Amino acid sequence: MRRFIRHPTEFPILVFSIDSANGDEASLCDISQGGLACSLQNELCPGTCVTLGIPSLQQEYRVSGLVVRCSRASNGYRVGIQFTDEAETFKSKMVEQVCQIEHYRRELRSRGRELDSETAAREWIERFGSQFADIFSGPH
Repeated sequence: MRRFIRHPTEFPILVFSIDSANGDEASLCDISQGGLACSLQNELCPGTCVTLGIPSLQQEYRVSGLVVRCSRASNGYRVGIQFTDEAETFKSKMVEQVCQIEHYRRELRSRGRELDSETAAREWIERFGSQFADIFSGPH
């Protein structure tokens, strides 16, 4: 079973650090119970405290994390960020679920099937909710 969730690319994240008060746009690669991996243009040193946001979907969403690794990649840097505590992990899980549901809704719309947010959420939870919950429940 997959241990990470692929974040929908249509919802870029912003990474705020002491060097980037306005946030650097990042492509979120994977997200799991403990943290996430993203691609950034700028290097972030391990130990750097960051705040993450998804302004295109949840303007007020912010979650705190700590950079645990950073390695050069072909398009910049691949950065591993660990959530700072259980509350941050929970917030991240809820927002990621919203992103997944909205992605599902948009995917269906592109195929000619229009759903309101509530119907899409119910359908997505029925189809993918247990797999999503397993990923965020930690190691077995």
